[in-house]
Formats: sequence, C-alpha cells, structure tokens
Amino acid sequence: MMFASGALLCAVSCKPGKKEDKATVPMQFTCYPARDSISIDGEINKTEWADADSILVYDDSLRIPNRIVVRSLWDKKFLYFSFDVKDSNLLSIQTALDHPLLAKDDIVEFLIDTKNDKDSCWDENDIIYHINLAGQKKDDRGTAACRSDAKWNGIANISVKHFGTVNDTSDIDKGYAVEVAVPWTEIELQPKDALVMGVNFGGQSDGVFFDWVDAWPFRQPFAFGNLKLKNTK
Repeated sequence: MMFASGALLCAVSCKPGKKEDKATVPMQFTCYPARDSISIDGEINKTEWADADSILVYDDSLRIPNRIVVRSLWDKKFLYFSFDVKDSNLLSIQTALDHPLLAKDDIVEFLIDTKNDKDSCWDENDIIYHINLAGQKKDDRGTAACRSDAKWNGIANISVKHFGTVNDTSDIDKGYAVEVAVPWTEIELQPKDALVMGVNFGGQSDGVFFDWVDAWPFRQPFAFGNLKLKNTK
C-alpha cells in the first residue's frame, strides 16, 4: 500500500521549510527506528513506515507541480529512505549503470555527508545516488581531492513502483514510489541515538531539477540539512 501523496498527507506531517529558513540554519529531519525490517519492494507500506518523520521536496519556483514526500527510518543494519512522488508524466530511458544521461530521466536522488563536515569539499565521506524509474542508479563518492569518483558503486537495495505508464504522453500518470536501504557498512558509521549526518534530497522531471535545501553547486555539503537519528519518537 502506498501512502497518499501531496498536500493531504503533508497537512499533517510534512515539513517543507522556507527559503529564508534554508539560508540561515540547516534544515532538520528526524529519523526514528523502524519497528521491523522494511520490505524494499516500492510499496511504502503504511504499517512499516508508520513511525517515520517526513519532509516535502518540491520546486520553489513552481515551474512544475511535482512533489516528493521523503521518509527515513533506521535499524542496526540499514538507513532507509522512501520517496513518494507525485508526477503526471513518467519518463525514463536509461537502463545502464552510471549512464551519463540517467539524470535526465525522471529521478529521485539523495546525498549524504556522513561526517556532517558542512564544508565545500566533496570528499570520501560524501555519497550520492540518482535513481530513475527503471530502478537504475548513477552514484558516486567523493575523493580526498574533492572530486567525484564515478567508478564507486554503492550497494544500497533499491525498488521502484510506478503509478502510471512510463514513456506514454497520451495519459496522465499519478507518480511513482522508491524505497532504498543503505547499509551502515557503506556509510561507515555505527547507528546510534543522536547521530547527525548531512543530507539533501532532490528530483528531476520534465527537464526541471529541484531539491530540499536549494543547494548550488549541488555537491556542497555546507548547504545540506541535518538528518538526526533518535531512539524513540
């Protein structure tokens, strides 16, 4: 079962933030423990994600009406994300790993500054995933020279489910859902109460990119929000 997308859900729990907020203090996102293991099947099951906090990611300039509800949970093995995406025109072409044009498909993406350095260097502590409708990814990790290592391949478990027809412009689609489980071994941290990491979330549709914190350039950890783990809600 997929959670409802958009304004109805977010009237209760989502935290869109404001541009003036983003310019002064880091955006905040709380990550609570999962009750049980999350089934990474693209369903965003209501029971599994019941304890998750959520944020709303959208295009501030309103060039497109897309909305992404992002949720996060954690357990001893994984950091989980789900993306509940409202998108009326599903488009996706690339099926190859790390294809240079994958980011032109409809995608969601997440970035993690694992040490929360809040600096301008894209270093070994920083990772990014772009995920398209085919469930394919384009990912990289930073280097000591502050460059992207495109040869790095993450091992997160990913699943995507569509609510519409991909690459058919004759109809109106509802959107899609993405679930991700990132192993803590990849993040290279031990999960614990009060752990804070830098994060950003984004999406692309119809040639328009948008993200949570309005970061530019995009791989700039100093602009990221904070994801804080908590043991109890």
